[in-house]
Amino acid sequence: MRKQHVLFAALAAAVALSASGCKSREKIDLDTLHTSEAETMASTEASGGDKEKETEKETQKETEKETEETQKGADSSSALSVRSKIATEKQGKTSIEYAVLSNLRDPKMEDAVNALIIEKALQVLTDYQIDPAADTLTVKCTVVSLDKNKAVLTYEGSLMVNGAAHPSDLFYTTTVDLNKGTLQGLSDYADAYTMAGYILSDDCVLKKPADSKEALEYLKTQDLNAMWEILKQCDFTAENLEGFPQSFSYENQGVIYMAVPVPHALGDYVIVSYTPDTK
Repeated sequence: MRKQHVLFAALAAAVALSASGCKSREKIDLDTLHTSEAETMASTEASGGDKEKETEKETQKETEKETEETQKGADSSSALSVRSKIATEKQGKTSIEYAVLSNLRDPKMEDAVNALIIEKALQVLTDYQIDPAADTLTVKCTVVSLDKNKAVLTYEGSLMVNGAAHPSDLFYTTTVDLNKGTLQGLSDYADAYTMAGYILSDDCVLKKPADSKEALEYLKTQDLNAMWEILKQCDFTAENLEGFPQSFSYENQGVIYMAVPVPHALGDYVIVSYTPDTK
């Protein structure tokens, strides 16, 4: 009995010891597991943060690159843009504005182009035999359109000749080919006879004075051949031109504009607009 009791006690102790050993191993495993998970999470968060920072840096670099490229594009575009400014020639009682162009695609053409522009702007002085000391002339220049190939300029003014009963309104134009340094005129984009027929027709549209019934009725009374002769001598480019042209033209965004003479009571001139696509 004693032997059995001792044997039972030893067995119980062994079982208890065994159970104690199992609990101890379970605790170590859990601690190790928690520590491993914490380290893994910390590592993952750190890695994710680094990736986000790297992504932000990459995005920032891409944005800076795009901005830089856009700026370069703007600078390049600006470098190719022809620039203009308005200057004024004053002599006695006369004042004539004209355009001065710069930054042409071919820098060698710049002097020739500007010389041509001012020559035609001031031609009214000689052709009308204006005396700057006695006659009063004021002309304003407008840059209608300007690109690397062409400049379209219009001139509107008023001339009061000494001793005249009333002042006269003036209108003239120059269209300059910036690559060749030459002028363009009506014959470069329209047929004079066709335009004469249009001006005398019911389809005629007036730009200035807009929708004037009196001016339109007057144009219809004109002789077709007489209007044709006027348009054949249109612009400074007309062949065998004698004196200042009676009519002038220009083109802008596909529309052709022609200034033709009318009586002083109707404004001295009217500007007709013609759109080829609709006629």
